[in-house]
Amino acid sequence: MKTAKASSNQAAKGPVTDQKDRKRDKRQKVAKAGDKKPAASKKKAPRKVESSKPGLWARFQAYLREVVYELRKVVWPSRRQTIGSTSVVLVIAILCGLFLGFVDLILSRFVRLLIG
Repeated sequence: MKTAKASSNQAAKGPVTDQKDRKRDKRQKVAKAGDKKPAASKKKAPRKVESSKPGLWARFQAYLREVVYELRKVVWPSRRQTIGSTSVVLVIAILCGLFLGFVDLILSRFVRLLIG
């Protein structure tokens, strides 16, 4: 369908625009051929890198200042909250250990019964 439109458009343009298209194409070809320039053998001088960021020690000090600032914003739990949370963790850890020990005991006895 595109080819039919293209051919009908060319027919509608007539010979005058066709000549203009040919001239434009020739100019483009000449311009493309003229774009090729020989490679420059001139070497560029290395650029000096300006150090805009602070040194290692200054960055480390800034980091420590930010850490202290953030730690001051932390809302620390009270002693009572800490003891309560710790006791919950210990109780759950003990219960998980007892459960896994019980499952291990049952499975090991079952394997012994099968083997022998």
